[in-house]
Amino acid sequence: MKKLLLAIFLIGFSVTNAQSFFCGNGNEPVSNFTNFTPPNFSYDADTKYVLNVRFHVVYENEQNPVIPNGVTVNGQQVFQFGEAEIMEILKDMNVIFNPHNIFFKYKGFDVSFNSNVSNGLQNGSTISSLGVSDNYAYNLYFVNYTYAGNAYATQGNTNAVFSFFTMSDMNRVQVLGHELGHCFNLLHVYNNFNTSDCEHVTRDVNSPLYNANFAGDSIHDTPAQDSNPWFINCVFNYDPNLTDCLGEPYVDVVPANYLGYDLHSTCGFHFTTGQVERMRTHLQNQPFQISLTFNTINSLYEPFETIPFGGNSIRSVTDNNDGTAEVCRNMLIKHRFQKSFDYVFTNVNPSDPSSASINDLPEIINTTYTFGVQINQVNPEIVNDVFVDCHREPFCQTEDFIKGLVVSTKVLGSMNLTLEELNEIQVKDPELFDKLMSEYYHIINKETETGAVNQTIIYKY
Repeated sequence: MKKLLLAIFLIGFSVTNAQSFFCGNGNEPVSNFTNFTPPNFSYDADTKYVLNVRFHVVYENEQNPVIPNGVTVNGQQVFQFGEAEIMEILKDMNVIFNPHNIFFKYKGFDVSFNSNVSNGLQNGSTISSLGVSDNYAYNLYFVNYTYAGNAYATQGNTNAVFSFFTMSDMNRVQVLGHELGHCFNLLHVYNNFNTSDCEHVTRDVNSPLYNANFAGDSIHDTPAQDSNPWFINCVFNYDPNLTDCLGEPYVDVVPANYLGYDLHSTCGFHFTTGQVERMRTHLQNQPFQISLTFNTINSLYEPFETIPFGGNSIRSVTDNNDGTAEVCRNMLIKHRFQKSFDYVFTNVNPSDPSSASINDLPEIINTTYTFGVQINQVNPEIVNDVFVDCHREPFCQTEDFIKGLVVSTKVLGSMNLTLEELNEIQVKDPELFDKLMSEYYHIINKETETGAVNQTIIYKY
């Protein structure tokens, strides 16, 4: 009964169980590798790799609205994908891979509408048919569902596809580690367990039966196992009836490997030392397509977005004579930094943050001079400068007038004044001048929605 219940659970949890993924032209399932990592490949355990990543959200159609998190549609939760959700996914990716000196630099996200792509790449089409891809980044796609389970990745390449449901809090960490592990050239830990040339249990390299360096996932320190190992309190449940193809019972299987399907999230997901070496070897000896995604360590210290905006100092207010004004202020720059890291900001304006955690989306807004950025996950002893150009043109934007005041007098300097307050309709009235009293001086103050005032002094004959 226990096995039956788990089988039912696995079917319902197929979002994390991409039983097959595709490489090359997308038509041939990967079953095994020969010379998975050629022995003459170089390896450096300390190099830090920074990889660009771009996110693509593909909805069925524009008439199918974005539904807030937690809302259930047809029995399935649907999740909104805005910047906040994407940044949370990016944070988890970095938390998973930063300990292994693999970092992700955010290059943005886009939203498109394509029912064919979002509903499983039907009729033989591929992700490339969407036409949304960045050759200089890893591309992560989010869709209604996929044709290969509910998540899959291109082996050793730069694309991964996820159903919306897999990005729920319950699934996200395991699925990201699993599929990106495939992108970094990892196979399932149980690969080919049910074939005649399966990975043998023995880890004695001197045994004639030893084949862990080329069978299964071709990694020595991931024990041979089937696709559904059992654990009790995070300890492998030895069963003499569960054996490799030589009849040797599986032993010492470790729960919660990212490339397994045991789903024991409470045990703490992990990669083995051998898996980390395999991923980093893939990046170090990368083909051309992979090299295009590389960025620099310095890029992590740079904001992912800089947005100009108007400060508090108004330079000019020009009436456009159409109910609006062009308001020019001193220009400030909003420096926005991605989630994922513990930052320390030095030499910043007191009103800007001096630090931020991995859960924050920090913005340096009021600093008008060069400031420093420290990232603890990269190197807590290094501070890189972000240059702030303080020689800028004014920041100008169009604003609506919302109210006004007309001060009228026969003689300038006289205390005999007539005051008329203008509402939003009156201040935008194109016939305002015609309605003013003749043979009077008029001081017309028009105020915009942000408090900018345009003042005109006229004498009407």
